[in-house]
Amino acid sequence: MAETFFADTARFPHETIEDETVLVDSQLGHLFLFTGLGPWLWQRMRRGGTVDGVVEEVTERFGADAAAPTLSFLETLVEAKLLRPDAALAGALGEDIGMPCPDVFTIPAMERYEDIADIIAMDPIHDVDTTKGWPHRNSGPE
Repeated sequence: MAETFFADTARFPHETIEDETVLVDSQLGHLFLFTGLGPWLWQRMRRGGTVDGVVEEVTERFGADAAAPTLSFLETLVEAKLLRPDAALAGALGEDIGMPCPDVFTIPAMERYEDIADIIAMDPIHDVDTTKGWPHRNSGPE
């Protein structure tokens, strides 16, 4: 994709804690969770860039095996309208993204939760899957 895209941080406020980034869709109330290289890619797209250009950056740093998963992740962000081709979103254009690129490539992943009311109502002690953590619901007694 030759079009320049930007992370829509106005619609999707976000917070990165350790190795995960959580985004909330301020219009629809959906919750997104990024892991792997996903948090860095989200921060990188705050400056804007073409999908192909960012894939090339990642490939240069991590090798050819990183290209396909990175492309797939960025295309998913475009399809979900998390990245938009709107130059007005370029508030961080040219600034340091504030997150160093990891030394090791981990496949970027996105989880999407459309009914966060259920997640918010979960009892963190009894309802959360202890092996996966929040926001994964416990499937019941074993």
